[in-house]
Amino acid sequence: MRKGALIFCWLLLVSGCSTLNGSVPFHYVPSLSSMHQNSAVLGMEKFVDRRPAEDREATKSIPDIDEKITAKVLDDLKSSRMFADIHFPARSDKDDLIIKGEIKRFYWKTKHNPIKFIPMVQMLLLLGITSHDIEAVVELKVQIVDAKTGAVLSEYDKTSIKTESGTLYVNKAGESGSELAEAFRDVVKQIKGGLAADIQTEKIRIRTM
Repeated sequence: MRKGALIFCWLLLVSGCSTLNGSVPFHYVPSLSSMHQNSAVLGMEKFVDRRPAEDREATKSIPDIDEKITAKVLDDLKSSRMFADIHFPARSDKDDLIIKGEIKRFYWKTKHNPIKFIPMVQMLLLLGITSHDIEAVVELKVQIVDAKTGAVLSEYDKTSIKTESGTLYVNKAGESGSELAEAFRDVVKQIKGGLAADIQTEKIRIRTM
């Protein structure tokens, strides 16, 4: 009986109980942009949090998520050097374009295999079956607006889903929340790709000096 209890405790320790590290999603390295810098000045408004309740509950360890997402998107765009300058907050008297965003999905959660909490039955984990599944989802909706007329020039609604499974013997290296960082990076990369394509095709016209 004592031996079984020791094995039970060991399995709980090894299988882990992952919790989200709230700072990890905002530390990703921005993707490179192949577009040459244009002469436009971009203004950015703070992203609006329109996530469902379950997303908010899953990321309650991250306070002020709208501010953090806005700051990271701003940092990503600045790092990509796609625009001559970027202002936050937006200033319509100084900007050519304004980017407005909505946070539609942003969450990370771990789903544990129920058998890991059942004494003796959890011994099945030793066979290498899945002990937990991780899912991270990011969806951002962005509008590019003419700062002078208020007209919407382009819109992007981009989503990325990252999943990961673990066993007693195989666990992804890295901090909890890295999947959310990957999904976030991917969504911003998609938005930048859409922006670059629309500028190159002149769907978004850049005023020249």
